[in-house]
Amino acid sequence: MSSLAAAQADGYYYPPDYDGTKHKSLNDYRGTHALGKRARKQKTEKTIVIRFEMPFPVTCSGCQSTIGKGTRFNAEKKQVGMYYSTKLWSFRMKSACCKQVIEIRTDPKNADYVVESGATRKIDPALDLGGKGAELGNQVIDLRGEGERALQAQRGDAFEVLERSERQKRAASAANDEIRDLQARSNLTTLDTYGLNRELRSKNRRMRKREKGLEREGKALGLSEEIKLLPRMETEPGAANFQLLRSRSVGAASSRQKKRRKIRRQSIFQ
Repeated sequence: MSSLAAAQADGYYYPPDYDGTKHKSLNDYRGTHALGKRARKQKTEKTIVIRFEMPFPVTCSGCQSTIGKGTRFNAEKKQVGMYYSTKLWSFRMKSACCKQVIEIRTDPKNADYVVESGATRKIDPALDLGGKGAELGNQVIDLRGEGERALQAQRGDAFEVLERSERQKRAASAANDEIRDLQARSNLTTLDTYGLNRELRSKNRRMRKREKGLEREGKALGLSEEIKLLPRMETEPGAANFQLLRSRSVGAASSRQKKRRKIRRQSIFQ
């Protein structure tokens, strides 16, 4: 594609005879619409073609086939009325199974969609907790059987609901306690930044001074630089004295035992 053709495709090329006072845009100059073929019925029927996604499962009235939720169609979008200041839109599309024309309209009053013609909406009672099935009337196919049991299971037992609420309350209380602890910790760390910084620097100075003292003591003992002395523990002097006293008492006891054995071996007539 040449540079001129690329500019025309991107909509940046303005012909020499283009007059901005007469034409609002390039589409107005060319007599086309920005949506192209999708707006071919805009002037005659005031409709445009959009990509529409089925908001709920329906049954086709032509062949009784099921059209699942999320199925996409090329639908004709058209305004069909007003609900106060909100526009009512109609979406007409052909089903892929039998080419049946299906029309779905917006329902701003209930914040929903309604099937106008060509299909029947399906509502599962297990999911119809808001009672929409009764309001929609004859356009709803009620799925009985498993749906009712699922609805009863979803409602649950009263004791189960009570236990679930108690568990939720305990979890919320534990979360609140944790949040309070975090807030208290944050307040302690951010309350006095200067004081915390001064205390940290003082602690580091004491640590460096103690390390230098151990290095000097190691050099005085003739130790190499690879051997580093550890700081003395407060319990070391007491433990050393205890070991010394224990060794002395053990030695004295063994000496007394030797003397007694020697006396027992001697004769009483000597």
